[in-house]
Amino acid sequence: MDLTKLHQQVLQSQIRVKTDKAGGSGTIIYSQGSSTYAITCHHVVDSAIRLKVAWDPALGRERKKEYRQLVTVEFFDWDSVPHGHRPLTYSADAEILAYDAAHDMALLKLRMTKSAPAVAAMLPAEEVSRVRVGSPMVACGCALLHDPILTKGMVTHMGDEIDHKLYWMGSAQIIFGNSGGSVFLPLTVGDEDRFWFAGIPSRIDVAGWGVPITHLGYFSPITRVYEFLDEQLYHFIKPGATHTEVECEKERKARDEQEKRRLTMEQAEKDDS
Repeated sequence: MDLTKLHQQVLQSQIRVKTDKAGGSGTIIYSQGSSTYAITCHHVVDSAIRLKVAWDPALGRERKKEYRQLVTVEFFDWDSVPHGHRPLTYSADAEILAYDAAHDMALLKLRMTKSAPAVAAMLPAEEVSRVRVGSPMVACGCALLHDPILTKGMVTHMGDEIDHKLYWMGSAQIIFGNSGGSVFLPLTVGDEDRFWFAGIPSRIDVAGWGVPITHLGYFSPITRVYEFLDEQLYHFIKPGATHTEVECEKERKARDEQEKRRLTMEQAEKDDS
């Protein structure tokens, strides 16, 4: 296993994600200039999302309004410390731009003025069919909120359904805190031999009285990551995307305006009746 690639392509793209009440891991999946995005699990940042009842002047009534707190992300600098020392860390605030509890995913935008030190290369959709039971894998995340920890194993299950969502299972050991981190597969795609981001650790199997079985970890495969990005209209992040960040922003604004008009019309119909 190429340790230089492992550091540059896996470790450097990992972040620690913290809220006031919880924490976990995340992966940088896009960074151009000051636009840097990371993906994590919804349950990692759920405590930063709150619903409050507030007056909506457009609807002329009270309604539940969502408030999202900023979360903290921490990067790790493995290159500026002597051999055998822990990495340096530096932090940034991040906004929760989109989330889906059913997918157990959340997209963060980091408040940074420069690009991230590394970005995970997402396994292209057309290459997913090459993944088999037995494919080697590397998991990485802030297990128990430690600095990122690497474990290796293989894909052990494919096609499991939990709450009507597809999950894969791997034998690379994970534990609480790995949620939102990454699964990478070493593959050659075209002339590029590297570690490809292929999934997000989300849960682990348990036995008896809730004892976690660390080599029975479920992760959301990259196909569901792409579904999430499409549904939330952030598809410019996907490899080979034809839409730009600005075009996706316009699509989201149009969708939000349409939803606002729908709610206004519904309220008007209720008032008339």
